[in-house]
Amino acid sequence: MNQAKTAVRDISHASYQDTSKAVIVKTWLLKCLGVLALVAPGAHAGDVLPLVQQSVQAGVRAELSLSAEQAGLAPVGKPVKIALTLTDELSGTPLRGLRPRMWMSRQGADKAEPCKTQIRRFASGRLAQRADRDLNSFQLLTLNADASVSVINPLLQLNNTKLEALIPLPGVGTDWVHARGMDRLFVTLADRGELAVVDLGTQKLAKVIALGSGKPRRLAISPDESTVWVAMDDADRLISVDANTLERKADLPIGAGSHALVISDDGQRLAVTSSGADQVSVIDAREGRVIASVKVPGTPLPLTYSALSRRAYVGSLNAPSLTVIDLDDGRVVKRVDVPRPISALRADPSGRHVLGVNTAGSLLMAFDAASGSLVAQSQVVAQPDQIAFTQRFAFIRGLGSLSVQMVELRSLDEGRLALSELPVFQKLPNQMPEHVGPADLMAAGPEPGTMLLGSATDTALYYYTEGMMAPQGTYATYSRAARAVRVIDRSLKETAPGVYTGSIKLDRGGRYSLPLLLEQPRLAHCYALAIDETGTTADGRRLNVAYQWPEAADIRTGRDWELQIRLTDAQSGAAVTGVRDLQLMVLERPGLSQQRQFAQEREPGVYVVRQRFPRPGVWRLMVQSVSQRLSFDRSPLLDQAVRTADIPSDTSAATNAPR
Repeated sequence: MNQAKTAVRDISHASYQDTSKAVIVKTWLLKCLGVLALVAPGAHAGDVLPLVQQSVQAGVRAELSLSAEQAGLAPVGKPVKIALTLTDELSGTPLRGLRPRMWMSRQGADKAEPCKTQIRRFASGRLAQRADRDLNSFQLLTLNADASVSVINPLLQLNNTKLEALIPLPGVGTDWVHARGMDRLFVTLADRGELAVVDLGTQKLAKVIALGSGKPRRLAISPDESTVWVAMDDADRLISVDANTLERKADLPIGAGSHALVISDDGQRLAVTSSGADQVSVIDAREGRVIASVKVPGTPLPLTYSALSRRAYVGSLNAPSLTVIDLDDGRVVKRVDVPRPISALRADPSGRHVLGVNTAGSLLMAFDAASGSLVAQSQVVAQPDQIAFTQRFAFIRGLGSLSVQMVELRSLDEGRLALSELPVFQKLPNQMPEHVGPADLMAAGPEPGTMLLGSATDTALYYYTEGMMAPQGTYATYSRAARAVRVIDRSLKETAPGVYTGSIKLDRGGRYSLPLLLEQPRLAHCYALAIDETGTTADGRRLNVAYQWPEAADIRTGRDWELQIRLTDAQSGAAVTGVRDLQLMVLERPGLSQQRQFAQEREPGVYVVRQRFPRPGVWRLMVQSVSQRLSFDRSPLLDQAVRTADIPSDTSAATNAPR
C-alpha cells in the first residue's frame, strides 16, 4: 500500500515540476467556455494520512512519513508529524548524525518552479524568499515588560533588524510555556488574573482565558501537551486548562500563598508548593485530585523534579532545609539540613544532581538526587537567583554580578564543584528589580553547548558557545526589557538511528511542496502533500470559496476586472446567500500593499467586485465575513499573476494557479 502511494506521489511531484503546459491547455478550454474559474483548492480532497513517500539519490534512500493524531484527511490547524528516515540504499544502514534541511511551501503562481530552484531560494534566508514553514530554523522569544512577545529570527537576513514579529499582549506576562505540537504559547498575566494564548504559527493572540480570583504566575504543561496547569498566587487554587480546546477544567485547593509547581516526566503526578500554608500538594494529574498534602516548614517555594529518582525537591525560604518527596505516594523520603535557606532549585538534565542557591549569602549547594545528601558547596557570583543547564555545564546568574557562574557537571560526580566565571553583562541585573520574575532569562541554545542569556538592563540577548571566553553574539531586544527568554527550535531532530522527526501545523489547506536538502551526501528532492482547503469559520463550519474571472483568463493592469466570489457550504454544497459583509482583500506579494472592498450579491451565493491592479506581479486574494465568522487568516487563498497591459497574451495564464 505504501509503495502504491509512493508511486502516486512521485508522479504527482514530477508533474508539479513543469505545470505550465497543463495550465495553458486548461486555460484554453476555459476560454472556449467563456469563463476562467480558479477555485481556492476546496475542490481538491486532501491526501489521506498516514502517507509515506520515498526517493533515492546518490546511494541514499530517503523515506518521508507524514501522520496525524487520527488517520484521515491531512488536517488544517492541527499538528502533522514528520518522520524522515535516511538509510544507505544498498545496505539499509541508518545514516546517523546528518543535518537534513526541509521546507514546506504552498504551490502557487510564484512557486511553480523546479525543485532545486525552490531549495536555492529558501536556503538564501531572505525575507521575501521564505517558505511557508521552515523546518530548519530556530527563533528567540522574549517576554517583554511592555506587555509584548518579541520573535527574533537570527537567520533572517535583513540589514537593520532580525525582529520577525512583535506580538502585543493584553497585560504584562509573568511566566510562560510552549506547546510545540500546536505551536502555542501560554502566558500568565498576573495583574489581570488571565492566561493569554499566543498562536506562533500566525504570530497573533489567539485567546485570553479569565481565571478568577488570585494572581496566575507560575505554570507547567504536561509532557503530552494536553493540559496546562496554572497556580494562582494569593489564592488557594490550582487550575487546569485543556491545551487543545482552551477550556478550563479542574480547580483544585492547594493552600494559600505563593506557588511553584513541577510535573513528572510521565505526566501522572504534579507537585505544588504553597508558601502561606507551609505545604506541598501532590496531585494525580490524570484524575485531577489531590492525593497528599505534605507539611514543609519555613515557607516552602523553590521546587524541582528529577525524572531519574521520580522525586520532588523542596527548598524553604526561611528555614535551612531541603525536603525530598516521593511523588508516587506523596511520602517524605528525607529532610536534609543545609547551610542556608534555599532561594532557587534546579535538577540537572541527567537527573543525578540537584543544585540550589542562597541569594542573600551568594552560596551554591550541590545535592545527590538519589540520596538527597549535600555533596558540595561554594561561594559564587553575587546574589545568585537562576540556574540553567546545557549537557555539560550549569549556568548561574547573579543579580549583583556582571558575570555568570559556570559549573562543570562532570565535577559533581566527584563530589566537588569545578567553577569558572563568564563575563556577560554591561549593567547589573538588580538595577531593574521590577523585571526579576519566576521565568528564566537563560535558555539552552539550539546547538549543543550553547546558551542564550538575556538582560533586561542591557536590553540585549547574548549567545554563548562553550569553550569561549565571552559571548559570541549579541541580539538586540529593540529597547525592550526582557523578563524571560525562550528558544523555539523547529529543526528536525534525530530521535532514533537515521530517523529525523519534527512537527508542523498548517493553518491553510492547498497543495504543498516539501523540498529536502542534504549537504553530504548530496541529495535534493521535493515531496508533495495536498491538504483539503475549505475556509474554516470560527464556529468550525467549513466554506468553499471559488474565485472566478468571467471576462478573461489573462489579468492585466490598466483596467477594472469583474471578480466573482462563489460561497458554498462544504458539507451540503448549498449556496451561502445573503452575506452583506463579504470583504475582499488583495495583497501584493510579498506584503508590499493591499486593497480592500466589499462584494455585492448578484445571484444566490455569487458575490461580485470590480478589481483594478495598479502594478504587475503576484497578488494574493482572500475574503472575510464577520457575519459568517470567516476571517482573512482562515480564508482560502488565490495567488493571481497580473501582467502589464502591453505584453502579448499567447501564454497568458501559465503562471496563474490556485494557492
